[in-house]
Order: sequence, then C-alpha cells, then structure tokens
Amino acid sequence: MHEPELLIQRFLDHDLTPAERVVFLQAVDTDPALRRRWLNVEMVVAEAARLPRLAPSPRFLSELKATIAPPGPNWWERVWAAVTTPRTLEWNLAGAMAAACLVLSVVAGLLTVMPERVVEVPVAMAPVQTMSAGTTQETPRVFVRLVLLQPGARSVSVAGDFNGWNPADTPLERSDGGMWTATIPLKPGRYEYMFVVDGKQWIADPLATDAATDGFGAQNAVLDVDI
Repeated sequence: MHEPELLIQRFLDHDLTPAERVVFLQAVDTDPALRRRWLNVEMVVAEAARLPRLAPSPRFLSELKATIAPPGPNWWERVWAAVTTPRTLEWNLAGAMAAACLVLSVVAGLLTVMPERVVEVPVAMAPVQTMSAGTTQETPRVFVRLVLLQPGARSVSVAGDFNGWNPADTPLERSDGGMWTATIPLKPGRYEYMFVVDGKQWIADPLATDAATDGFGAQNAVLDVDI
C-alpha cells in the first residue's frame, strides 16, 4: 500500500493524532488528486456498510465446528473403552452378573437410539430487482464528505441547495481534535452551501475549491459533484 492510501486508511480508522489529522486535511486542501482519492474511499466504505448481512446455515456451522475441533468419541467408543480398559478388580459372581446386566442394557439402548436429523434452514436472500423496458433508471448518488475544523464549537451543521438551506437537516458529528464531519449522498450537479456554527455563525467551507456570491455581499462555498 502506497503512503497516500495508508494515510487515508489511517484517517478513516481514526488512527491519526489530532495534529496528524490537521496535517492530512491541509494536504487534502492543496492536492486535488488526494482529495478525490479520499472521497472515493469514503464512497466505497459507505456502500459496503449497506450490503446485506447473510446468516450462515446450521450445516455450515456444524462443518466449521467439525473442522476446528475434532469430534469426541461416540457412544460405542466410550463403552468399548470402558470395557477394554485394564483395571484391577476383585472378581465375584455378583459383580460379574452386574457387569453383564450393564453391558446388555447399554447394547439395548444403542439399538433404540436413532440418528438425529440435520435440518437445513434456507437463508432469505434479498430480492434482485430487474429493470423493465419502460422503467426509468434512478440517478446514481455520490457520497460526499464535508469536514470543518472548529475545536471551540458546540455544534456544527451544513445548509445548502441539497437540503433547502435548512441547517437542522444535516448536522455534523464531532471527532478528535475538534474535527466536525458529515457524509451525505448527492446526485451529480453543482451545489452552494455554508457551515453553521453554534446555530448562528455562517461560514464558507475553507476546503472548497470554488465560491459564488449569495447576492448579499457574502460568498457561498461551491461543490461540484460528478460520477
């Protein structure tokens, strides 16, 4: 694994110190190729989390258990070992008759024992949706990760074209070092947005590569989303 991929993986696994996370975000800000690679990995992680989880069948679990741990001796092996194991016994007629009765009881019990049935439980699979000739294919979405460094903030959210400029719809989560992040699915297009700190301070994204005036003298951050 190359150094950029290793750095992105450590960032996603929260293995970086707060100082290293700041250095990483500064590198993302100055390197468009690294930023695109980072967003692609984020999209793969988010899509993988949505995959269905399949439960193993009882037959698979029994075969796995048999592979890991060897099966114990069966009834006949235990009885044979008990009979053939050398012991020092005081022989008498009563003891011999009791032993014979025990052996006969065990043999009769073995003849009446039926093997257990192995029932396989089918695993329900997610239905596969097919597209008919008249069905319109849904526009694919791209997972975009927004990041803001605000150690002193109590809350951070984002408002933009994608949520009707309602900051309550898209809050960010706080992580180590005062980093606030959110991953949102967006259709391809061009979006304007702003961060809202503590519910009252509106600021543009310092990592945005483009900006546009909002008509009131301020600048909105611009996000171009493509496949």
